[in-house]
Amino acid sequence: MLTSFVAYAQSDKPAAYEIYEGYNLWNKQKGDTAYVFADVAYIRDYPDTDGTILLDSLTHGTMLLLTSDGYNECSIRGYNAPWHEVQYEKNGQIKKGFIWLGLLALGRQVDDQGNQFIHGLLRFEKATAYGGNLYICEVKYLTENQKLLGRGHYPVTKVGQTYTTSKLLPNMGLEGLQYIHRVGFYGEACGIPTTHYYLGWDGENFVDMFSKSSVSDAGVSYYEENILFPVEHHLEPGLIIKDIVQGEVIDYEAEELQYSETKHRQKYSWDGKHIRQILEMKSLSNE
Repeated sequence: MLTSFVAYAQSDKPAAYEIYEGYNLWNKQKGDTAYVFADVAYIRDYPDTDGTILLDSLTHGTMLLLTSDGYNECSIRGYNAPWHEVQYEKNGQIKKGFIWLGLLALGRQVDDQGNQFIHGLLRFEKATAYGGNLYICEVKYLTENQKLLGRGHYPVTKVGQTYTTSKLLPNMGLEGLQYIHRVGFYGEACGIPTTHYYLGWDGENFVDMFSKSSVSDAGVSYYEENILFPVEHHLEPGLIIKDIVQGEVIDYEAEELQYSETKHRQKYSWDGKHIRQILEMKSLSNE
């Protein structure tokens, strides 16, 4: 028994630890810092849901250090992710165990008060006759002591995006908002869109805003949306502008490609509580 135990404790992992060699939105490696996103995340003694749950659990916002590569990819909540061995501190003690990567935040931003915005995947919804194939993304706003101040949700259409980032903006001239939280899902290959999602924080709740996207297809066509806030366009207060440009190659066989462009502008209004798209009616005339 003693000989068997010593062999197991050496550096080689047991055969049941299958190395993960895939890619995922978290893009976390051994040695990286991460933060718990789930309301409660259990630490296990083995990289699988069959692993024994340890005596403690971790709440959202808890900092972790990844101390291993990924192992044993599995599907939970409708999407795939590997397990990592992690190190964390609790009650003044340094502990280790395994956690499923899908329970960790995709990104984190900290405001001037030391409070943190974290975002992550909540679940995957399969397609139905009414739509679907959507990831539900959630943003949480936590105090330094990990108390939940608010949460917001929005659907994300993931079609090959390879990584995500977040940015915490000021209110950009929209009175009544404290911050604007922006999350981007990036596509690096042709035909894969990059989309940014915006949520406002008014001090008590998250406010649904809008998204912007851009995509290009092998230099043949492109589509781009750009957002202008009041502090950027210096026009009416409470006015948000989305400029849309779509281009397509005129002559595919020309030595120097030229594009025909169409431009369109959408407008949104902020009344201090809600954002609404302004629908502008075009006048009709008889020819």
